[in-house]
Amino acid sequence: MINKEEIESLLTAEDFSKFAWIDPKNIVVAHWVRMKCTFGCPDYGSGTCPPNTPSVDDCSKFFKEYSSGLIISLTKFADKNKYPSDWSKEMNEKLLKIEREVFIKGFHKTFLLNQAGCFKCKECSNNRANCIDKVNSRPSLESFAVDVYQTVRNAGFEINVLKDSPAEMNKIAILLIE
Repeated sequence: MINKEEIESLLTAEDFSKFAWIDPKNIVVAHWVRMKCTFGCPDYGSGTCPPNTPSVDDCSKFFKEYSSGLIISLTKFADKNKYPSDWSKEMNEKLLKIEREVFIKGFHKTFLLNQAGCFKCKECSNNRANCIDKVNSRPSLESFAVDVYQTVRNAGFEINVLKDSPAEMNKIAILLIE
């Protein structure tokens, strides 16, 4: 049985204050997201992005194997043309730490979908098989075909497309727990 308060305390200890429990079966997976990854994302082909990720159908099936999860919302005022990669790397490290602590508590299926692509290495091998940090690299929600906007709105959070820059960015991670 999940002790939600105990897990929530792990989040607040890392300064994550905006989160919501969700049923992962309600995560919206869509083929259009994969198409936007394939045609329009500069990270396409990196080690934790398509084509190095499961098919859209396999991603949808994957979420159905979980009964609990957390949407974690992060905000950062930034220029979208100068992505704050140092901040993102720091957030990824904190999220991985939480994933590890939840795993140690006995939730062996715990899995993190990170708020951004992997920033573990300066130079990505662009091939999952040749990744030099397979233990800590995690995919983003988009690389698993998650319609982030609809999923987040369904959980009661506000999220919008950035129209101006600099502006406050909303970044989303999902921690699956079973």
